[in-house]
Amino acid sequence: MLTTQERLRVLSRLFTRPTVTALAKTGDWKSACRFLSQYNLLRASKAQALAALFESAWHELRQLYRNEYIYKSEVANRIVFGRHSPRTAALHLEFPVGRSIVDVAIFNGTSTAYEIKTEFDSARRLKTQTRDYTKAFEAVYVVAHPALANSYVTVVAPEVGVLALDRRGSLSEIKAARKSQSLLDHSVVFRCLRREEYLRALRPMSPELTALPNGVVGESALALFRTLSKREAHDIYVGALRMRKTEGATPSFALRLPESLRALGYGIPLSRPQQETLLWSLSQPIEFAIV
Repeated sequence: MLTTQERLRVLSRLFTRPTVTALAKTGDWKSACRFLSQYNLLRASKAQALAALFESAWHELRQLYRNEYIYKSEVANRIVFGRHSPRTAALHLEFPVGRSIVDVAIFNGTSTAYEIKTEFDSARRLKTQTRDYTKAFEAVYVVAHPALANSYVTVVAPEVGVLALDRRGSLSEIKAARKSQSLLDHSVVFRCLRREEYLRALRPMSPELTALPNGVVGESALALFRTLSKREAHDIYVGALRMRKTEGATPSFALRLPESLRALGYGIPLSRPQQETLLWSLSQPIEFAIV
């Protein structure tokens, strides 16, 4: 018999990148049932879609075990799917910036980084992380437990904001972020871009870029990118990162995902066939429910 904490940790393993990626790649929709069954966490039930199993686990975790994914999920649902739309705002999870990785990055008309600090985390690397983020984001926020949010206000740099995530999933601003492009670093921003993205943006300025040998095109493009104003560089960056997620079928895919899997399913890169496989898997009928 699992303890309550062991049970919650098992349920949380449903909401990991490897789990969702495997489901999208293989279509093995029975794997989630097999995983829960080995821990005796399933009971017979009337038929329901596999998505209902994820929803049930997610709602329990929201109430009793607010791990990092719950915070990411709430930020995504409140901001991308609530305040904005996946057709206009792009969500990126675990986005590399400099020597750090942003938990949640959102690009709409601007760029915003969200660093998650749950009640299980410490502030040990926070200053280093947020310093890296300000080199590529116009606004940076720490998202924390309501009981801890005020303590982060005294730790973060003046330009970094603090949000508190309550039990209902609401985000309250404890300290406003100072939106600014003054700290943006051309090199850091450039390295967030893919080759085709910076070439598309810079080709009108220097058509000969694409004719250069592969070994020097990146270095030459960076040198040209550094001649741009910070606003111009930021606009290119935001446009490229938005386009990755708001073009084509991705927004409609995101809106078809269950609330519990929006952040993961939409936040990680999946091909069009993988998106369809994931949606198909989640629609498959099962005759189980979580105990």
